[in-house]
Amino acid sequence: MSQEYSGFGQITDEVTLAAAVAGKSRAQQIIFERYKSSVLRTLIGLCHDRELARDLAQDVFLQAFTKLHQLRNQQAFGAWLKQLTVRTALSYFRARSPVAESIEEEFIDSTEWSAQADWLVQLRDIETLIAQLNDTERLTVWLYLGEGYTHEEIANLLDEQASTVRKRYQRALMKLNTFLTQEVPHDHKA
Repeated sequence: MSQEYSGFGQITDEVTLAAAVAGKSRAQQIIFERYKSSVLRTLIGLCHDRELARDLAQDVFLQAFTKLHQLRNQQAFGAWLKQLTVRTALSYFRARSPVAESIEEEFIDSTEWSAQADWLVQLRDIETLIAQLNDTERLTVWLYLGEGYTHEEIANLLDEQASTVRKRYQRALMKLNTFLTQEVPHDHKA
């Protein structure tokens, strides 16, 4: 009995990967069809722009098929493609506008911002909410909540200290909380 996987956790057999490395368009199409939704979902979450996400997805698959021969563990293809997807988005944002931010030294109770993360994940209109964040804040929140990266992993991707990422994440959640408390009426009478 085989186990079904979804998203980046799907299994792609060695024959298909070898054919894709050899440039066989049918194998590349199979891989594209299998992973396109995962790549697009991740990029839309990171970019908050569907057209940009589609453009970056093309870049991701072009890079994937160009670099596929470098993959040492074929069973890790999905994880490798996810990492390539995230790095492609980060490269785009780095090239677009290098922003130096100052992170104020402020303390937030970790239980408080963990609870804030819980309500954020449950929101229905997350696109409106996430639009309140700048690119770096959105990347941090999405990678942490949407993709399951740790603060340390995000720090490595962004070439920053983990404490900077944690503070940015906390500040972004406070910004979102402020927006919600200003925008959402507390009285829910029908």
